[in-house]
Amino acid sequence: MAGEQEFLAFGWDVVTLTLPGQAEDTPPRAGFRKGDFAVLPQDDGAWLVLAVPANLVLGGLPSASAVRRFVAKCVSFPALPNGAIIGAARQAMLQAVEEELGLARQAADMLEAKIEDLMGSIDDIRAKAILFSSDDDKG
Repeated sequence: MAGEQEFLAFGWDVVTLTLPGQAEDTPPRAGFRKGDFAVLPQDDGAWLVLAVPANLVLGGLPSASAVRRFVAKCVSFPALPNGAIIGAARQAMLQAVEEELGLARQAADMLEAKIEDLMGSIDDIRAKAILFSSDDDKG
């Protein structure tokens, strides 16, 4: 649901698409399109990326933000022949996923630092509680 909201927030249009090579009697699926690219949700939460003018499935990406990063890198793809699109798409997908992993690592590092701060605060509170309880025992 968050991925769908992200696409809508960034101006992608809701569309129905048929995958290249699907049987004619296969019903179209709901997805999103922006410019020459479209995406379809996959069962595992990832997104299948299509180059619409070339009628090619380019591959899957793990998140809506990775798809947006990928599409931003691919503005010039429609002018390339299909074979070049596939090669360039693989490289751009790899870069998009690496950027997502970098952001995830940064978020994990920040979370670890916050947890360490919180654990330090808890230790301080425990130490104060021990001090105050020993003061109460003397009084």
